[in-house]
Parts: sequence; structure tokens; C-alpha cells
Amino acid sequence: MSIIVGDKQMETCLIKPRGEHMALNILFFGTNHPKSIKPLYALDRKHQILGVVEWSPKEDTVKKILRQIYHYGKGLRGEVKTLRSFAKNRKIPHINTHSCPITSGEFEEKIKNLQPDLICVSNFGERIPLNIIEIPKHGGINAHGSYLPNYQGAIPWFWQYYNMEKEGGVTIHRMSEKEDQGEILLQEKFPIELGLRENQLLQRITKHTTKLLMETVEEIEQTGGIEANEGNIIPKEPENLFKGRCIQRGEKFIDWNIWEVERVYHFLRGTDAMELDPPFWGGIWEVQDYKKMKTPSGKATSDARRRQPGDIRKTKEGYRLLCKNGEVLLQPHFSFKALITGMLAKR
Repeated sequence: MSIIVGDKQMETCLIKPRGEHMALNILFFGTNHPKSIKPLYALDRKHQILGVVEWSPKEDTVKKILRQIYHYGKGLRGEVKTLRSFAKNRKIPHINTHSCPITSGEFEEKIKNLQPDLICVSNFGERIPLNIIEIPKHGGINAHGSYLPNYQGAIPWFWQYYNMEKEGGVTIHRMSEKEDQGEILLQEKFPIELGLRENQLLQRITKHTTKLLMETVEEIEQTGGIEANEGNIIPKEPENLFKGRCIQRGEKFIDWNIWEVERVYHFLRGTDAMELDPPFWGGIWEVQDYKKMKTPSGKATSDARRRQPGDIRKTKEGYRLLCKNGEVLLQPHFSFKALITGMLAKR
């Protein structure tokens, strides 16, 4: 079967049979992150992926080259494939939102030409317009990295670390014109232990995202949709509802005079110590442990001033970050990711 995307004709693979049901024709929206890549490959094993839409921020040539080097390095280590390579291997369309903006008439025309049954979204960095969501007969579903309705919006995992939440979750919901407020279809919770690292939390989110997306698509495929019932009616928003947002470069979050050492430790472990100045160019602080003390152990400096919470000092045992009621144990090391990220941030 061939389809027309813009002025190009592309061959697609044959539709995969699914017992008595025909596999849904899915258009996938995501980024080059495991939270997109792993669900995509899982869906591809049982369903028909018509094409992929990759969210890509606007960036200059040097930034683009650095990002490609980073993804190439990850590919050599077998860590993650890209949406482009997935599309190329399957000979299906790959649409990049940098060259074809999601709000453009050209983008809408491309999606209409693909004739998808369903849009599946995981870790996409831009709100999808209603006119795009309404093209497929089953609309669109989105995997959100929190137990909605709490933590709607951007980077929910970050804000869960910030608030020291003991539970995280993943929600699959119908897409609507309001961000993360469509009908809830499936949800699951999981624990967030003290000191759980960022990569461990993202692995849990990815695992639950893949599982719930597969279950939701299976249900839509077999029944023609998911009927509204008591289990998936949109819950009433809690009084303490917290909504996420994007963070600004250089923004600080730790209140050193108020935060207890456990909270500082947990937040730094979950955010790759982004709040701290790097130990050297291309370096990153590894957050190892913490010690709680009745009084801070800062010693008077040569000019008789005591060290303040937030100060880092070197000892025989390693580096210590002074907190209100204890210390966080740190160790510096080189990070290829930090090197590339630092170079990108300088642009």
C-alpha cells in the first residue's frame, strides 16, 4: 500500500492481522527518549504504525550537531534508537515538528493523508491542536507521567521530587483541547522511595506507560472504544492539586534555611543534582548518601565566619554539602551527558 505525504509517495508494510480484528492504524507522537521509544516498539509488535511525529525544539546548526552526536553515542551503546531510524527501517513517514510545525496547514494535510485510526502520544513536548486530534476516528490518547488529575502539565516527575511525593503514577487519558484534562481511561500507581534516582523513576514510568498504552489500544481495537464508566470518569480535582510547569535555566528551588537534609538529598538524587554548580567542566555531582545531625557541622572559616547551608566542603572522606540539619555526601565524576548538555546550554 502506498500513501502520499506532502509531495512524497511512500510504501507502507501490510496491515497486521489481529485474530478476528484488524490491527488499528496508529500514528505515534513522541521524542527520542525511552518514554517514547519503548512504548512505540511495543505497539509495533502487535499493531500497525502508519507514521511517527517527532517533537523537536528549534535550534541552531551547532546545537543540532551536538544533539545528533549525543544520540549517536547512545545508539552505539545500544541504549536507545531514534524515531527517525524506526521510521526509516519500516519505510513509513517521519514528520519532524521543527521542519513542519504542528499548527501549520501542511502538517494537518499530512495527517489527513495518513488516515490514522488512532493517535498515541507519549512524552511529546507540545500541545496537539484539536483539529489534529479529531482526524482519527478514535481520536487521540496520551500517556501522562502522573496519577491525574494531580501533576498535570510539564515534567510531572520533577515536581513529584520537589514535593517529596511517596507515590507516582501513570495515566492514559483521552486527548482534548485542555492539557491533561481528557477522560481518564487507565491509571496505575507505584512507590517513590526516599533517594530513588531519576533514571530509576523514569524506568518505572516507562514500564507502566508501555503496559497501560498496550492495554488501552487493545481495548479500543477489540471493542471499538472504551465506554465511560465509574472507573474512568474524570475525578474531582483535589483541593491541593499541584500543576507542573517548565523550569527556567538557572532557576533555583532549594530553600536552604527551611529544607531538611532528607528533602535536599531526595531532590538532588532525583534531579541529577542540577541545583548545584558542576564540580568541573563536563562534571556532575553524584549524590551518595546523607547524614542527619542535631546541629550543622560547619566550622568557622579563616575570617571567623561559619559555613552556610548550601556550601560544599572537601574532607578526607569526600565532599560534604551542608544542610540545615545534616550533610549530603557527594562525589564528583565526569559525565558525557553533562558535557553535551553544558555545550548545548552555552548556545
